Amino acid sequence: MIFGRKKQQASPTEPDPADVSDELDDEELEDDETDDEVEDEDLEANDLDEDFDDEADEWIAYDESQDWREEGPFDIDEVDLEADDVPRLDLGALIVTPEDDMQIQIIADAATGDGLALVLSLDGAAMQVEVKAAPQSGGFAAEIRDDLIEETLAAGGSAERAKGPYGTELRRVVPVDGPDGESGFAPMRDWLVEGPRWLVVARMMGEAAIDVKGDGASKLFEEAFRNLIVRRGEDPRAPGQTVPLKVPEG
Repeated sequence: MIFGRKKQQASPTEPDPADVSDELDDEELEDDETDDEVEDEDLEANDLDEDFDDEADEWIAYDESQDWREEGPFDIDEVDLEADDVPRLDLGALIVTPEDDMQIQIIADAATGDGLALVLSLDGAAMQVEVKAAPQSGGFAAEIRDDLIEETLAAGGSAERAKGPYGTELRRVVPVDGPDGESGFAPMRDWLVEGPRWLVVARMMGEAAIDVKGDGASKLFEEAFRNLIVRRGEDPRAPGQTVPLKVPEG
């Protein structure tokens, strides 16, 4: 949890000497002080949870404040692909409209050959995109964001929520291993967008992760992301399960 801020711990209340019997021994006094400390810790934990819950509710309300998918990414049932002659790349779960000079790579499962993620890269910046199954009821993006925050903090990184082009985005700094085996840190930005029974997770890396204003390296990736079309399919999938991409032949 990164938003909760602990309040200063209250000092244990000292007993009035007039109320203390001469028969109280040191052990009983120590027990009383321990009980007071436990109560203080319980109060702090409750305050921390309430602060975190309040903060999370504010970001959920922000996500629900408007239709962040009005200009994309789209569901396959929301578009007419025969209405124009724009060249697109059909990867099964994703239909991509590549930007000029942008390189395209599919990360595949070595065992099954299924595509796990799409990576678009250009001039030291990259965007990784995954499609996951999600419940029809919605609200899954907030759960995944919380999971990413916990994982990042547990690994020794940092994370915060911020207002992004698709609602709440995550801005993270995560520990990574360099090419020479040296440990370092890398910035990332995560966009999480929900559609009909699907969740698209886009991870901005390199120069695109630093461009939080969206007027530099991440501008083309934002355009490519808006133009994505998701084809989840009707197969039953557990929430969070990856919807595989089709790896192009050759």
